[in-house]
Amino acid sequence: MRIDGFLWYIDFTHCQMIRKYLEISRLFNMGLTGVAPVLGALSMWGVDKITFFQLFILFCIGCFSHVYGFVINDLVDIKVDKLSKELIARPLVSGRITRKKAAYFAVACMIFSFILSTFFFKELVSYFLLISILILAYILATIYDFSSKKYPGMDVFVAGAIFLLILFGAATVSIEQLLSNPLIWIVALIGALQVLFMNMINGAIKDIDHDKKGMANTLAIRLGTKTRGGVITLPRAFKTVGYTIELVRSFLIFVPFLFLFPFNQIGEITILLRIAVLLVFTVITLFSIYKLFSIKTFDRDCIRKCIGVIVIFMYSTTPIMLSSLNIYIILVAFVPPLWFTSSNLVLHGTLLEPKTM
Repeated sequence: MRIDGFLWYIDFTHCQMIRKYLEISRLFNMGLTGVAPVLGALSMWGVDKITFFQLFILFCIGCFSHVYGFVINDLVDIKVDKLSKELIARPLVSGRITRKKAAYFAVACMIFSFILSTFFFKELVSYFLLISILILAYILATIYDFSSKKYPGMDVFVAGAIFLLILFGAATVSIEQLLSNPLIWIVALIGALQVLFMNMINGAIKDIDHDKKGMANTLAIRLGTKTRGGVITLPRAFKTVGYTIELVRSFLIFVPFLFLFPFNQIGEITILLRIAVLLVFTVITLFSIYKLFSIKTFDRDCIRKCIGVIVIFMYSTTPIMLSSLNIYIILVAFVPPLWFTSSNLVLHGTLLEPKTM
């Protein structure tokens, strides 16, 4: 009995430890970053030659880079985050993970991503260019982590990091094609705009209560976004920035159908069906943004739900567009929503309200 009890205690302790590191990793949106280099590889001509194992390695590299970015961000923002009682679920805020252990964890994830990148080593010059893209992505993410609360508009750095992460995925397929294939640059720009919206708009609304208390200097605060007495104020200028980002992103989703995808090879009906689905997803995304912008009372759970819906439909559009190259790419569209909802269920018991968001 004692031995069984001791083994149960060991297992429980290990589970609790794993849970803490999954929470600090922001597991709920890890899948969003994980698919970034995958989409880069799938944007290249000759996508049929890419193996599932290659895509899996790219997904892992994306996940490791995600962990690094968010853990370092939490380390830098810990004083501001402690001003919000609702963020006590975060392991660093609650003290369940020390700052030293969190820093080691972040650096280890970065190193693991570099180790995995050697899988794509073909020859020295091409690998040097490949690893340079990944290193630059980490540099931009680090700049964002240390400056996001100090200067307005720093979200462009994390958007740039995702842009490079997508290019990294494409470069693992072909450095030469990376320079000549316009589709990869469109996909990279779409990914960057999605992250820009998630940080500059969604993140700003979600964190406006403690950002304001912590004297953060974000674009949202500069434009007049604030909370007072439980009432949230979103000025027209802030909403205009949000709608502009999303409209540009939505436009780019349809650009390949106008200039890059051959209707005669894919089939007009097939193309029109994809366009119809993308139009529906675009409308749902814009409506969800409108609902988010219409919130009058600062309710973090309600805000989290709106962000969850935006995430699911916004991040599904690129794989649907790319499925014109290969129908199986559409399966990637299920990764963000399934990852988001399943991780929330496992860690928080909810579908759309991650407590560590």
